[in-house]
Amino acid sequence: MKRAWWVGLGILSGLWLGWISFGLYHHQRIYPGVQAAGIALGGLTLEEAAAKIAAATQNTPPPRLILKAGGQTLEVSAAELGWAPDPHATAERAFAVGRRRLTERIAALRGQVSVPLVPRINQDTLGQRLQAIARSLERPPREARVVYQKGQYLVLPEQAGWQLDVQSAMQTYLQHPEQEVLEFFPRSIPPRLTAPMLEAVARKANELLRPITLLYPEPGGKTHRHTLMAEQVARLLSVQKEVQLNTQALNQLLAQIARRYDRQPVDARYVLGAEGTLAVRPEVEGWKLNQTESRKQLELGLLRPDLNEFRLQVVPKAPQVRAANLPKAEALVLLAEATTYYAGSSPERVANVHAAARNLDGYVVPPGGVFDFNQAIGQITPENGFKEALVISGGRTLKGVGGGVCQVSTTAFRALYRAGLPILERNPHAYRVRWYDNIVGFDAAVYQPYLNLRAQNDTPGPLVVRSSVTPTTHTVRLYGIPDGRKVEVSKPVILSRTPHPPPQYIPDPSLPPGEVKQVDWAVDGFRTRITRRITRPGGAIQVDELHSNFRPWQAVYLVGPPPTETASR
Repeated sequence: MKRAWWVGLGILSGLWLGWISFGLYHHQRIYPGVQAAGIALGGLTLEEAAAKIAAATQNTPPPRLILKAGGQTLEVSAAELGWAPDPHATAERAFAVGRRRLTERIAALRGQVSVPLVPRINQDTLGQRLQAIARSLERPPREARVVYQKGQYLVLPEQAGWQLDVQSAMQTYLQHPEQEVLEFFPRSIPPRLTAPMLEAVARKANELLRPITLLYPEPGGKTHRHTLMAEQVARLLSVQKEVQLNTQALNQLLAQIARRYDRQPVDARYVLGAEGTLAVRPEVEGWKLNQTESRKQLELGLLRPDLNEFRLQVVPKAPQVRAANLPKAEALVLLAEATTYYAGSSPERVANVHAAARNLDGYVVPPGGVFDFNQAIGQITPENGFKEALVISGGRTLKGVGGGVCQVSTTAFRALYRAGLPILERNPHAYRVRWYDNIVGFDAAVYQPYLNLRAQNDTPGPLVVRSSVTPTTHTVRLYGIPDGRKVEVSKPVILSRTPHPPPQYIPDPSLPPGEVKQVDWAVDGFRTRITRRITRPGGAIQVDELHSNFRPWQAVYLVGPPPTETASR
């Protein structure tokens, strides 16, 4: 019996010593049977286990996470929220198995302990992404509003919105990154405007929906009636928290009425009579809508449902030149004239010269008035007889409506300058134009509505412009009442000359292969000066200078693609 006791004691001592030895060996190692991320880590140190976990999880796909907010859901990758495997933290958790509880050590020995992968969360990334996701899921409150539908104003009801608690969702995910569903807790946001608050506004607006007639009385003539139906009246209203007028729509309406019924006055002018002599074409009175006063009247009356007819304010617009003030044609004296040449122009350019010259002929500038070239010839449009021809625009010679009109403005400028009239606006061309090279630096460019030619009529009487053409020339003659002034205009002085740059070749795939097309022509640059000396009857002398600075201009060629070489057989 003693022997059995000693044998038992020996076995227990061996087990105890073995257990002690096992514990000492695994003092810095993970106990056998422990797994993490599907990897057996028993017997490994922390550093070895962390390295092995890092290698094994390098390509591990991040888990998917369902985000919920009210009835909305959104699935995202955890990596978007700053999720990443943390090998060292996972190894530490595996190392802790069995250190405090014997049951864990025994379970590990049986291979029953599997430690989940521990992630690390980047809080900055998590916060930024959750904020962005919350903005996409949040719903702002929708205010009740008044809308015009099917001929009446209706109140659309309000709808509450919600705002998501991002901070709570963020803390929940940081504490439980293993969860598969993360819920935002919405906070209801009530709208400020509700349907009951707008019912009275809608009723008032509906009372204003009635046909309205606007009366446009021509001075001394008929009255035009412009009727607006209820739908058109609704466009003039702005119905929100209260009923107001839509100022922009009201201005547009008045501008539309003005374009339809206003009539510009027409100055009296000289025209050719039946026998080729000058006759006076009388003036035509005009009128225009006083939009400022009419708008004030409508602003008050449109908000009164008992008013449905409004008389607009229309004022006369008198012509500047009246037939009674024009002297007889035979009393007019030739003050100055000029002729320019356009032989070799394209048919389109010739047509534009003739159209502008025709409109300029008979133009009258009253004493003290302003010669306005753009006003005299009217709008340069196809409807007024102008065609497409070459113009200078944006530093290039391009096709544009009205190319060649500068021939007429240049001729008129030379006559005005030689008459000794003060020049208010004159613009030289960007480069020398060959049509005006007989006198370099004596040209005037126009380009509606930016460039114009203007001069002051400081003579004692009206200034009458006669404009005539031949197949190759344009002549402007100025008739008026002379005041005894004498005008001398010098020949141009060339101050400097700059050679033109080499030609430019621009690939143009729209051209046939091998074709070369010239679109700009080379001219040298010039700086010029012309001097004018005006001697008044009393002996006073006025000297002024006309300067021009023409840029050097390069030839420009458009070049088609290289021709395809055909292989010889």
